[in-house]
Amino acid sequence: MKTIEITVPGSKSLTNRAIVLASLSNGTSKISNISNSQDSQIMIEAMKKIGVQIKKTGNKLLIKGNGGVFRKIDGNIDVGDAGTVARFLTAIISLIPGKITLIKSKRMKERPMKELIKALKTIRTGIILIRGDISSQFISSIMMIAPILDKGLVINITGRRISNSYIDMTIDLMKKFGVKVEKNKQNKFIIKKQSIIPTNYVVESDLSGASYFFAAGAISGKTIKVKNINFRSKQGDLIFPDLLKKMGCHIKKNIKKGWIKVKGPKILKRINVNMSEMPDTAQTLAIVAAFAKGKTTIAGLSTLKMKETDRLKALKNELNKMKIKSKITDDSIKIEGGTPQKATIETYGDHRMAMAFAVAKLRIPGLKIKNPEVVKKSFPSFWKKFNYICE
Repeated sequence: MKTIEITVPGSKSLTNRAIVLASLSNGTSKISNISNSQDSQIMIEAMKKIGVQIKKTGNKLLIKGNGGVFRKIDGNIDVGDAGTVARFLTAIISLIPGKITLIKSKRMKERPMKELIKALKTIRTGIILIRGDISSQFISSIMMIAPILDKGLVINITGRRISNSYIDMTIDLMKKFGVKVEKNKQNKFIIKKQSIIPTNYVVESDLSGASYFFAAGAISGKTIKVKNINFRSKQGDLIFPDLLKKMGCHIKKNIKKGWIKVKGPKILKRINVNMSEMPDTAQTLAIVAAFAKGKTTIAGLSTLKMKETDRLKALKNELNKMKIKSKITDDSIKIEGGTPQKATIETYGDHRMAMAFAVAKLRIPGLKIKNPEVVKKSFPSFWKKFNYICE
């Protein structure tokens, strides 16, 4: 059987971080291989509204940074349901004279923001305290504005840190823009006042997006090769194929050429795993687990309750429609694998519900996905690439 080759677009998470850092730099940056996701389009338009000069050509951006110096601005900016935009922009507008109101979707209004706003109220002192167990986006948003503050910033994180990989992604990208972040003990970061250096940056492939194609190889019997993989990436989802290997999949990697190949076994095995460092691919693994033999437990999922939907409840509801039993707690789901049946899957306005359950269609052709267009939030070309696998 031939190998099906797939390339995935640039990471939404890294694209939006790069836009922020380039905008706050002291010169012109070129950002290539950007995500053309809805969230990144919202990010671009939001930065333009606060006076940043951005020119988009295809999948490239030219951004003229302002060094963090903004004119007075009053008005509204619509961030829709884009979590990174809402959090990153909240930090940025704390530096802008005037009154700016962020217009959010109903769901975005329900997602946490208070801890970020509380921390930003003390940012001028040069030292802040912020909880680490709510959203890593809070910490990333504060880190990215820290270099342009008069006193720099000492960030003290209280309690446990969740989704550390996303914080590592931010630090790694800041380094590419010439910013030094010092780690002092486990929960303290020191960022001195310094220039953000404009750079030419090529956005890495989105490894959350790649997970759906890895999973497709796991359950379909087809061999799927995903190209343009950066094996030095700080994206937590880089280890997703290793989880599939534990479930019995055949995994082959070529670090020099930058690809990973996945082919599923005759019988998938159960797995117990903590996915706190890669929560965006938990739904993908849940679908693979539905076809596995035995009970799979996926833990470390406390943040899933406050995403685009309550992803734990949504998973339980839709797996049940497919005659797959599952149990959820505040931070985990246990799935009893079996023979999933065709159903009509509700996506709850959540792009990752649509893409994860799409994988099941490879074994259940009669499965239907409601509102499939929600994938545009992070991966507009998903269905085009997915249909290529179905051929």
